[in-house]
Amino acid sequence: MTGAQLRRRGLKLLAIILAAFALLSAVWYVTAYRPYDAYVSALRAQPGFREDPGFPECGVDGEGCTCNVARPGFLHWTGNLGIGLPALTLENGEEAVFTDSLIIWPHMLGEPELGVILYEYDVQEGGVTCTGHQLYIAPDGTYIPYGDAAEDAANQAVLAAHRENVEALLSRAREIWGIP
Repeated sequence: MTGAQLRRRGLKLLAIILAAFALLSAVWYVTAYRPYDAYVSALRAQPGFREDPGFPECGVDGEGCTCNVARPGFLHWTGNLGIGLPALTLENGEEAVFTDSLIIWPHMLGEPELGVILYEYDVQEGGVTCTGHQLYIAPDGTYIPYGDAAEDAANQAVLAAHRENVEALLSRAREIWGIP
């Protein structure tokens, strides 16, 4: 085989690889990225929604909840939707911006996955400590166990203590996006 033939084969192979990559990128764009347009439109349609100019597709709704749509990264098929309760004022007067939050991972097929981040603040003379708990939950708000009995019992107790907030977050997600 001559050098010219090798170059032609190499160029053909390169063209096939580039075409396959372009096709994969187009499929990703249509099946993973573009479906999030509907989530963004629903978020922006909320009464009183104020989008953060520095963080597109993220802002505060009319109820004071922080809401966001995080589109899938390039060649990833799942992004997420998030809702956090309004900031709260602690007993010592400090404002706590880390509040109970719901994260939704929509899937092209099947039910979305849900998780919550639940915060517990302890106000002491020397300052405030914050503990966050990250849990998977079912669409009805029940805890999904990890498999360690002691940890699962502790997580269920934390979830029970935050039940009202979790219900409010799930309700808000249904209002905005129709899920879970």
